[in-house]
Amino acid sequence: MSSADLLNEAKHLSVAERLELIDQLIESVEEDAVQKLSSQNESELNRRHQAFLSSPDEGEPWEVVRERIQRSLDAATTRRQA
Repeated sequence: MSSADLLNEAKHLSVAERLELIDQLIESVEEDAVQKLSSQNESELNRRHQAFLSSPDEGEPWEVVRERIQRSLDAATTRRQA
């Protein structure tokens, strides 16, 4: 069944039924979009989270990191264009 066919069928539902259908569709997309972490990735995220909690003032602000990355990308682009 095509999405157009589904839409035509949905138009026959009450507003409450259509809203429920919307909720169910959103939930199904969210479930499909969420990927399971490998145990190794989960362990690494937990380690980093604990490191942050124990020393929240360490590290650099995002603005500083972003600027450094942007300068690096700009330099690489300039080298490729030369």
